Amino acid sequence: MTPKALLASALAATVLLPALGTAPASAEDVPRPIGDTTAPVGEAPPPAGDVAVPAGEAVAPAGEVADPASAGDDPASAGDAEGAFSSTYRHNTFERPAAGSAYTLAEWEKDGWYAPSARGLEERAVIDDSVPAHGGGQSLRVLYPEGKIGPRDSGGLAPFRLTPAREYYLSFWARLDEDFSWGTTSFGGKLGFGLAGGAGCSGGDVCTGENGYSSRVVWRRDGKAELYYYHMDKKGEFGDSEPLVADGAAVHLPRGEWVHIAQRVRVNTVTDGQASPDGEIEVFYNGEPAAMVTGLRLVTDEDLVDKAYLWSFFGGSTEGFAPAHDSYVWYDDLKVSTSRADICELGGCV
Repeated sequence: MTPKALLASALAATVLLPALGTAPASAEDVPRPIGDTTAPVGEAPPPAGDVAVPAGEAVAPAGEVADPASAGDDPASAGDAEGAFSSTYRHNTFERPAAGSAYTLAEWEKDGWYAPSARGLEERAVIDDSVPAHGGGQSLRVLYPEGKIGPRDSGGLAPFRLTPAREYYLSFWARLDEDFSWGTTSFGGKLGFGLAGGAGCSGGDVCTGENGYSSRVVWRRDGKAELYYYHMDKKGEFGDSEPLVADGAAVHLPRGEWVHIAQRVRVNTVTDGQASPDGEIEVFYNGEPAAMVTGLRLVTDEDLVDKAYLWSFFGGSTEGFAPAHDSYVWYDDLKVSTSRADICELGGCV
């Protein structure tokens, strides 16, 4: 284990944080289709006092939940978390917990990762040793149940807090099961983890520069992989997409084998409240550049990269987006760092 990983583990082991519940639901917690060309499904406003939970998208991937950390957190808890998890490097090998146990928020905290709330972890996230892990003997298995869509019933969601920095790398390995279903009659969903800042603009929101941004990888028909991101100059109501390309061909996620996904987000600079078009998002597939977007305006305020988001589920607002049968993805060797040197698959860790 690296010195940084030892330090993160020691910090996590010496600080006990209160148990955290799930994010409250609202009337907006109804995902909209991925990949459809139809208009978005109508939304009902959340009841007064509820944490707003944006629905998903019509043309682009759907069903995401707004960052619970941005609304209604207990300030004392937030302050405690910032002190406990102040490192800009984190690594999760999923080796500590017992195989077969649920990997809840409390278990994430023991491994040095803090989120104010989550969905799906207790019900659908399990430490598993039944398939060969990418590294070590265990990995994190996430269930996407037959006929279910959206983060309430499919996959999982948790906004893990990062020490704010202008640039972060996020890296993980993923393995889709051999019979992974892309959907039933419609196809699309979010894979694994992404990066976000501020309020994590998403769900069809207008990105004003003061409500954050988000960046994720999604799958479409036949597993076609794309970068999906929200920024101030997005072309339509929903986020923009950029296909992942490797060896001159579109990337289609394989079933039954481990693949590596990494992304780098660099937040634009701001001068006198004006966003400079110098933000960047880069995605790597199996260690090679696969997508690059430059000239981005993400923020006009002081928001940086401050969340590594578990943001993975099917949907889509209709059952056609749901898997035709129970499907699983295994995740392993999750890392976040401000330094490329910490990402072994990108030439670091020498």
